[in-house]
Amino acid sequence: MATLQTVQKIGPVLDLFTAAQPEWGVSEVAAAIDVPRSSAHALLSSLVDTGLLQCRTRGRYRIGWRVIELGETLRGTVDVRSCAAPVIENLVERYGETSHLAVMERWHVLYVDKVVGTHNITVQGARVGARLEAHCTAVGKVLLASLEENELHRYLAGRQLRRHTPSTITNAGALLDALSVARSAGHAYDLGEAVSEVHCVAAPVRDDMGSVVAAVSMSIPVSRFVPRRVEFTRAVMAAARDVSHAVANTNHATPTTTRDVPESGRPALAS
Repeated sequence: MATLQTVQKIGPVLDLFTAAQPEWGVSEVAAAIDVPRSSAHALLSSLVDTGLLQCRTRGRYRIGWRVIELGETLRGTVDVRSCAAPVIENLVERYGETSHLAVMERWHVLYVDKVVGTHNITVQGARVGARLEAHCTAVGKVLLASLEENELHRYLAGRQLRRHTPSTITNAGALLDALSVARSAGHAYDLGEAVSEVHCVAAPVRDDMGSVVAAVSMSIPVSRFVPRRVEFTRAVMAAARDVSHAVANTNHATPTTTRDVPESGRPALAS
């Protein structure tokens, strides 16, 4: 049991290391994950031994180079991102709206690629590598809708659906109804549920076995979304189908370079 408890704490430790705070000390980690300092030190030492962390001067820890190697391994075995790259680029070229590719990772939405829109007023969107709550995003609803019933109820068990705007779904029953609609329609919406003035539409990407492996979305200011909602929905669904076909037909795709831009004062988040 002690070993299992240790493994369960590794994820929360690694989650602490972000672009905003890339370096942590033992006492800081102990306080953040609520364990004794000796336990935090043991966890950090184990992660250093595996190369996932590196110990710098004065007992400070940062992400280790082993992460780069694992990332390259992932690129070589998962081709969704490389298959999606030209499709979302074309989507932005045609409509000028910020587009994302996202996957589900530990019950959160993980954004793995994006192309920023070309309009003067555009949605900057979630940065690549960001992990957001699933219940308030279009990509999150698409990914949640693909879960088996027992997985979905495990996701909801004891989980508070946090309110971000007046439109956020915070009731489990209402979310299940929304996911049922998304499952039937083949797409999902975020109608100002993460950011009030931003609306989003997303559709699922499937592999050659028909399993949902990712979601494609467009994030659009509400003033442009409302009059063209049907058009945007059809465009995103078509893009997701194109990515699905590429994933099914491609065993090895060439990795692409991560694209991202600095955040600005324009509308953020959402997908």
